[in-house]
Amino acid sequence: MNKKLLVTSVASLFGLLQVSLANANEPRDEGKVSDIERIVVTATRTEQMLLEVPAAVAVQDMEELRQKGFTYGTDEFRGVPGVFFRRGEGDAEEFPFISIRGSTGNHGNDTFLALVDGIPFVGPDEEVLLFEVPYPIVNQIEIVRGPVSALYGRGAIGGAVNYQTRSPTGNTTEFSLTAGQDGYYRGQALLEREFEQGTGVLASISYEDFDGWRENGARDSTSAFVKTVSRIGEKSILTTWLSYFERNAEVPSVIPTLADGTVVDVVGGTESFLGQRPTRNNVDGWIGALRFEQELAQDVDYQFTFQARQFDSDVRLNFYDFFEFNSDNNTMGVNGFASENEASVYFAEAIINWERGQHNIVAGLSTERTTLDEEDRWSGELDPFFSGECGFRFYAILIDYSTGEVINDQPDNICFVREQLRTAAETTNQFYGAFIQDELSLTDRLTLTLGARFDAFERDIDFSVIGTVPANQSASGDADSVSPKASISYELASGVVYASYGRGFNSNFGPVFQWEPDRYERNEAPTNIDSYELGWKGQTDNKQITWETALFYLEQTDRRIFVANPDPEGPPSLATTGQEYSSRGIEAALSYHPTQATQILANYTFLDPEWDELIIQGSFGAPDSDFSGTTPQGVPKHIFYSEISHEFTNSFRTSLSYEWYGDYFVDLSNSVRTGQYDLVNLSATWLAKSDGNLAVDFSVTNLLDEDYFFFFAGSRTAVTNVTPGVPRQVRIGLRMKF
Repeated sequence: MNKKLLVTSVASLFGLLQVSLANANEPRDEGKVSDIERIVVTATRTEQMLLEVPAAVAVQDMEELRQKGFTYGTDEFRGVPGVFFRRGEGDAEEFPFISIRGSTGNHGNDTFLALVDGIPFVGPDEEVLLFEVPYPIVNQIEIVRGPVSALYGRGAIGGAVNYQTRSPTGNTTEFSLTAGQDGYYRGQALLEREFEQGTGVLASISYEDFDGWRENGARDSTSAFVKTVSRIGEKSILTTWLSYFERNAEVPSVIPTLADGTVVDVVGGTESFLGQRPTRNNVDGWIGALRFEQELAQDVDYQFTFQARQFDSDVRLNFYDFFEFNSDNNTMGVNGFASENEASVYFAEAIINWERGQHNIVAGLSTERTTLDEEDRWSGELDPFFSGECGFRFYAILIDYSTGEVINDQPDNICFVREQLRTAAETTNQFYGAFIQDELSLTDRLTLTLGARFDAFERDIDFSVIGTVPANQSASGDADSVSPKASISYELASGVVYASYGRGFNSNFGPVFQWEPDRYERNEAPTNIDSYELGWKGQTDNKQITWETALFYLEQTDRRIFVANPDPEGPPSLATTGQEYSSRGIEAALSYHPTQATQILANYTFLDPEWDELIIQGSFGAPDSDFSGTTPQGVPKHIFYSEISHEFTNSFRTSLSYEWYGDYFVDLSNSVRTGQYDLVNLSATWLAKSDGNLAVDFSVTNLLDEDYFFFFAGSRTAVTNVTPGVPRQVRIGLRMKF
């Protein structure tokens, strides 16, 4: 950020602060509910005020995010302490890399668990696919930092993100229309009717269209959602919902860099597309769920939950191939990949809650079955036996980045193959879990929480094609895990202090190709993270100041690693476990209401992760590489976020936010540290009617139009490519209620 723009930003913040402090003696509205008073359930599976939960939890309201102009997947993590994300190939929620408290993934987003209404939402490759999250039907998002596998099982290794749908609570009809630059349009209609207390129906339909700010970056999505809540007798409630979701997205390209991170000048600049068209990530599917709640006795409740979902995907991508980059002749390379797959998931869970005397016990059983029918095809120049006749290449598509032209896809190039079927397989994952947790009130102020969960899981794959060769082979594996948790919290007059321990685990199953029996032999064991946390959160009596701070330390063990198979008669690679890292840090957040009309909030995160042991086996007789003691890639040491909001009148309010992310190590050897960026965002809402039934929203994200990049390293010792950050985006929206 240049100095002039920085001064402008600071002056704007200072101006709002002066307006707010001018009325500093105004009484605080005691009836207004602050964020820290919200009821949350994700961290403990029991309803608790955010102030009382012995865990680090952030709550994001989806409508408020849209009012601020945040319309991309991963925008829900903005302003959340301890969380950093980089957007990879694509421009939105296609392939982000998300780190919670310095944890890093083994494949995709496998360090946190996504939930929809408390139900695991994990892809068949055991990673979170944000492009499948039905954002249009989401009402509130609870983000828990720290492992919660003791309650939810696999995937919750570094945290959990619960996307909660809206329930009918009144009799309203809502319409919203939003438009913005680069051809952005979004419309939604919502109807809710409450027939009697505890019974109602909600229906919504939405459509979003965006031309994209980059070439080949258009996307559109359609969503339809129906939810019913029915009271069956005096002690039973049945909730059902059905969602249809279709999303079609082009996928923009990455931009090559020099080894030191210098971004290469390419034709068309940051908006250009460098690859072979078409690229796309299209998905459509449906989700159906029901939840039956029964009061068995005055102090015993029972809950049964079932969810089924099916998604069909059609994907065509260009994976960056850094081996083909040559700055002397302006060439770069990508690998052409296409996949069509059908995925189905069935989940069931039964929970009982018993509250008696000092005890609040919740226990449950769950089962999940996932099937995936997948075909993967590749395109590019190929040397199948690496004989050198075709340049030792693996599906390489060569591009002249000074013109954007594909060089080697020519009819007479016998080495170039198109849409070659390389893998075809049917995969089945099965998970079984049982857990119990007791919140024991030792005194009126002191609460001890103890819990544990046991999970067993298995995978079976039937291959019909492996490495372009027809095959009738199968692979299978199974493992189990125990996830304990313990916390003790003490209620103060102003809040709560707590100490907690938890373990998170990941199944380590990974993508299907890592199970090909001709290439891999596997020893199954889950990855574990043990986390220790001290926290303090509170609020002054007049609700003028709220705060939250957490000091944490975590250790990861048994991370998946591939080494040469010592058995000469077996497959060449052995999938085993190794590698250890730790992370420690502090999160601190403060919210201050100098007046009834003004809120100032800020949070800061310090992260210090480290590879305790990382030794990568050398190939082709090369010595092993020891990266122990280095810092994991893509984790900034410092994160800062601040926001000031002010209600100038009963009908007009505005918000100005500033977010700053420090440099991070890009390559594994820690030779390049870069990536720092900061953004200023502005939003305002005008209530055209005093009852709030007609509102106009205006937002500008990246107000100062900063140029920034997300850096990546395909090489262990060099930066290889970047994805440009989103430039300034202006949105204006209209919301109507009847």
